[in-house]
Amino acid sequence: MNQAQFALAHFNRAANYYQQACYVQAIQHYLAGLKVDSTRAEIYADLAKAYEMVGCWDWALACLDFALRLNPNYSTAQRRKARIFEEKGIYESLIAKINLDLEPSRSFLREHQVRSRTNLPPVIEREFFVLKYEDTIPSKVLWVICQLIDRTYHQVGGIFQCYPSHKVSISIEDISRLSTSQSRSLPHWAAASYDGNIRLTYCAYGEPAFGILLALIRHEWVHLLVDRLTKRQCDTWLDEGLAQVVARPMMSFERQQLRIASQKKQLLTPRELKKPFSQMASNRRRLAYLQSTSIVAYLIQQFGVSQIRKLLRRIANGKPIDVAIQTTYGRTVDEIVLASTVEGV
Repeated sequence: MNQAQFALAHFNRAANYYQQACYVQAIQHYLAGLKVDSTRAEIYADLAKAYEMVGCWDWALACLDFALRLNPNYSTAQRRKARIFEEKGIYESLIAKINLDLEPSRSFLREHQVRSRTNLPPVIEREFFVLKYEDTIPSKVLWVICQLIDRTYHQVGGIFQCYPSHKVSISIEDISRLSTSQSRSLPHWAAASYDGNIRLTYCAYGEPAFGILLALIRHEWVHLLVDRLTKRQCDTWLDEGLAQVVARPMMSFERQQLRIASQKKQLLTPRELKKPFSQMASNRRRLAYLQSTSIVAYLIQQFGVSQIRKLLRRIANGKPIDVAIQTTYGRTVDEIVLASTVEGV
């Protein structure tokens, strides 16, 4: 095998790993191939995407700078750079608003060390939650995660005026060592899930992306509260839209995707939005999340969070969502979807 073939083999394996959501392995193969062939701008752009998926914003931007040096007119690299720069700013701003203590307390370190030495179950129990973790996750990361969960309990609970009556079970999985997506307990496209308990993933590569973890925790915590507030009767679009709006701001490239879909008349109908997103094709699922976020953001902007709470109470009392929305907002679901498309997108 000559050098060109060797590099291509690594690039192909990297692409396969990326498709399986095994981003650390993808990064390793991209880097191995680039040691032999560093002349291809598109490979640096693809490596940037893999770095983006593990929250290594600065490394991703550096790769895109390399790509643009090789090909200054490379539009894909230019678009990715703008997107990643925006993502970096938004996720870092989420953490900047929280006064985190980055150094674990002595009691926390002692507890973690005792569990590690004595083979006790890797569990952290706090007033509002129980966190099950993998022993590969550093104590400093676990310390910060506990703070993020605690802040989420208070802040998101304040938005919905709802607090769980029992300790919430949360588990976090280290995906950095996995070589196939089938090794994960979550679908390859999901970074977190709620199924009565909250499950998160953590990728121990580079500096921890705490902004992403905070957004994931907030997103799943909303699902937990909506589940309780509506007695598991909430439509998918409202549930996911609320989770997305609370988790983080919508980004400009996401709004652009919605505008393009609207112009091409590709937006989902209200009936389609009622279906589970997990059963949709990936491109439709992505659009469903964006569209739901836009609809809920429109409702909150126009009518306030208090009306959302009233809506959830009416759903809990057995009103079908179409009736509950008509009662709460004086508009049909179709009218709200149309208005959010015109004004929100």
